[in-house]
Amino acid sequence: MAERNTALAGDRLLAYATLAPSAFLLLLLAGVPTITVFVTATQDVGMGDTSGPFIGLENFVWVFAEPAFYTALWNTFVWVFGSVALEMLLGLGLALLLNKSFRFRGAARAVILAPYLVPTVVAVLTWRYMLHDIVGIINAGLIDIGLISQPLLWLNSQGLAMVSVIMVGVWKFFPFAVIALLGILQSIPQEQYEAAKIDGASDFQQFWRITLPYVMPVFLLTALLRTIWSFNKFEIIYLMTGGGPLDATTTLPILVYLKAFSDFEFGRAAAIAIVTLAILCVLLAVYFVFIKRAEARQ
Repeated sequence: MAERNTALAGDRLLAYATLAPSAFLLLLLAGVPTITVFVTATQDVGMGDTSGPFIGLENFVWVFAEPAFYTALWNTFVWVFGSVALEMLLGLGLALLLNKSFRFRGAARAVILAPYLVPTVVAVLTWRYMLHDIVGIINAGLIDIGLISQPLLWLNSQGLAMVSVIMVGVWKFFPFAVIALLGILQSIPQEQYEAAKIDGASDFQQFWRITLPYVMPVFLLTALLRTIWSFNKFEIIYLMTGGGPLDATTTLPILVYLKAFSDFEFGRAAAIAIVTLAILCVLLAVYFVFIKRAEARQ
């Protein structure tokens, strides 16, 4: 027994020693910038400064008193939940379709997954040209089929700018949901479907009783990852609209950028970033609760 405990202790020590360099590097790359942001948020840091006078929580007080913060917060929630919900629903539907056998299924998978392989900058510039109010192909197509009588200002209208950004985000990232959900669909034991068919279960009943419980943990985990990435997404919105028109698409990451590199108020930008982190942590906690419940029901 003593020899076994000694062997286990040696294996555990070897595991810790193997993981230590990676853990140290991760701590260095993630921990140091995070601490720096916290320190900056308590200082009055301006252009060209690496530090400034200590002002305590004044920057955080400013954040919660600033109307632009609440506008950006609302825009962030619209962007995140709008895009993630559409990505997950579209991803689930297409994953169910691609899980079936039909001709040219391989080609269909390649076509559907292609947007995820396109570099973000290339995708955004292409969509900006397609959504252009004068020379854009989308307006031209809608006019040709009679859905609209005059060009729409997709990126320059307060009512359409966020819709356009969400549309591009969904097109770019829904393949990630397809990949994740298709993998779990292919791992479901076919014997359960065969038994359900023998019992007379309909296609909807098979989906509700067999497919959905299996898929739900991965569905929620994928939604969690997409929520994290979308919450911090910067380049799509910035390259398409720059946060405009009139702050219609200014999300929290865009607001942080504008405060830091347009207004040169780095302390306030850091305070917004920390508040964003806190909000994201709350969302993660809620997601983990739902994931645990889904795993318990599986």
